Amino acid sequence: MVKKLRLENINLYRNLGWQKLQLRLLIISGMILFIAVNLVTSLLSVRFDLSEGKAYTLSPSSQKIIKRLDDTVNVQLFASANLPSRFLPVKADVLDLLKEYDKEGKGKVMVKIADPGKDEKALEAVKNAGVPELRFSQIEQNKYALTASYFGILITYGGKKAVLPQVTDSASLEYNLTAAIYRLTKKQLDKVGILGYESGSVQGDPMTILRKILDQQFSLSTIDISSGSPPQIDQSYQTILVFDNLQKQYTPEEVSVIRAYLDKKGKAIFFVDGVWVNDSLTAANAGHNLFPLLADYGITVNNNLILSTASEAVNFGSDQMAFVVPYPYWLKTANFDQSRSYFINSRQITYPWTSSLSTRARNGFSARELVKTTKNSWEQKKDFTLNPQLIAQPDQKDLRAFTVTAEASDKSGTRLIVIPSSRFVLDRFLNQSSDNLETVVNMVNDLASQGALSGIRSRQVYFYPLPDLPENLKDPFRYLNILLLPLIFGAFGAYRLMKRK
Repeated sequence: MVKKLRLENINLYRNLGWQKLQLRLLIISGMILFIAVNLVTSLLSVRFDLSEGKAYTLSPSSQKIIKRLDDTVNVQLFASANLPSRFLPVKADVLDLLKEYDKEGKGKVMVKIADPGKDEKALEAVKNAGVPELRFSQIEQNKYALTASYFGILITYGGKKAVLPQVTDSASLEYNLTAAIYRLTKKQLDKVGILGYESGSVQGDPMTILRKILDQQFSLSTIDISSGSPPQIDQSYQTILVFDNLQKQYTPEEVSVIRAYLDKKGKAIFFVDGVWVNDSLTAANAGHNLFPLLADYGITVNNNLILSTASEAVNFGSDQMAFVVPYPYWLKTANFDQSRSYFINSRQITYPWTSSLSTRARNGFSARELVKTTKNSWEQKKDFTLNPQLIAQPDQKDLRAFTVTAEASDKSGTRLIVIPSSRFVLDRFLNQSSDNLETVVNMVNDLASQGALSGIRSRQVYFYPLPDLPENLKDPFRYLNILLLPLIFGAFGAYRLMKRK
């Protein structure tokens, strides 16, 4: 009996030993498998972008441009260590984006990061490149501090260079960086022409700012179609800008020249009025004679003026007696077609004295609405009241959104954009809070690049305008959104406290 018990105990110990050995082997195997999986996955880079519109993945346009590089593009980020704390998340986003370029380039895009405050060579390079020193003010440890930092990018390719002087807005960085790479890798500058205004060398040029910006990126020239035998627009122009200058009446021959250019895969941006408004605030029918031409491509410029409660403040009067009031005829809007890269850098644009557009498919052209006003807008069709003190409030039934920018295109490659405001990018009418210039430059970039830059998205949503509400409801809506969540938690806490008592 005793011997039998001993044998059972020995078998039990053996079984326990074997179970412990199995457990140890299982733990060791699991650790080996874990280490092996980590080693394998460390060699791979897998990331899932679940954001709306794939905002954190390089767009197909950027990928195509990078894949077509025939030489190395060097991208150098100059980022000071003393950047204000509020820009640290932006810096992380910028570094993340540059890693995407480095990965997609597969050796054709070389990314370097340098701190000019710690590296003398980087400081010399940043100064030679023309990257400006940025000054930031902030409160640190209850003291007002002014810091000087660098936060810009230098792109070099084949002896040419481009600079993004500040990258504090990561939302539009992909577009700006890809556009710079595209321009640097072009064998020659794209040609852009201007019709309707004389050359920028003439004193009193009304759009010196736009000319200066375009001249840095393109081969820019003024086109004269009033002479020549026969007059024509060279098809080597990648894009033309056609202006209504409130005086010129395009002759039938000149209209035919513009039409001939467009019909041969031409691309153009038209800045034309539906109603002419002079500086003395009197209105007349627009006499530029471009209405039939645009209508043939599916875009009709209406003979009206659009007003909106979302408007710019305008300074009226003289130096002795001036007054600033919101002027409904200078409307502003952020109601863009977000799928178009034209508006990648734009948060708000302003239309001084604009008409509305109507679109329809015609003659093989499809038309697309690009920008609309807010829903609190209305129109005047005749007997225009332009004096800001005499403008009557509209009836609620007359308020709606109007199309104020549209695009037409066909399968052959012809494309035209119509902006029904001749003053849209003139120096006198540019507003610091509006992005009219950026919008037009993006349009020219996209048209001149044969659509190579189209589809590049904003990498984040950074602007949330209030919905269209009556003025008396905007403040309650704003404060309700600010206070609602704290009020809910406060009420819940008070309820729990009362229940305990």
